[in-house]
Amino acid sequence: FAELKTLGELTLKAWEHGCQVMIEGPGHIPMHLVKMNVEKERELCHEAPFYVLGPLVTDIAPGYDHITSAIGAALAAEAGAAMLCYVTPKEHLGLPNKDDVRQGVIAYKIAAHAGDIARGRRGARDRDDELSKARFEFDWNRQFELSLDPDTARSMHDETLPAEVFKSAKFCSMCGPKFCSMRITQDVRKMADEAEKIALTLAK
Repeated sequence: FAELKTLGELTLKAWEHGCQVMIEGPGHIPMHLVKMNVEKERELCHEAPFYVLGPLVTDIAPGYDHITSAIGAALAAEAGAAMLCYVTPKEHLGLPNKDDVRQGVIAYKIAAHAGDIARGRRGARDRDDELSKARFEFDWNRQFELSLDPDTARSMHDETLPAEVFKSAKFCSMCGPKFCSMRITQDVRKMADEAEKIALTLAK
């Protein structure tokens, strides 16, 4: 942690001169060491805001470093990193294009949101709960609206069930109408309610 110690010393000197400071973290850290690194930075750099480029938790996936780094970013966010710097799929390979940037930003929005949930931030789970409710009720359009990337969610759904009638269907193409766990749960609840009504009627 020699670099962090030096950064901590420089942080104090910068603060003495009224300069704002943000500490850049390492970009490659195994999963089990992410939390410790964030905590060590906060200790050695006097709680100066810490931002991380990822970190990548494995180096074997060039072309997918928006994923390998988003895993580390979520862990860093949970541990208290102040800012996440997104990584694109083209990291270490070339200059990113517009779609690479889009993929990187989406991955990091997911990581940041997961970190907020893990840290118990007020309201962080509200959107998740709303989407879960819409999913259970088969409110497809509401699910798309609540999605982080509505266009992609709608496109993937419509790839196999494009007709508008399927926007109110009580199944998707993954399990079909007979094996959807949520539909089965609804059917079981309905049967239980009917059985309870019959029992109450017989008890009178």
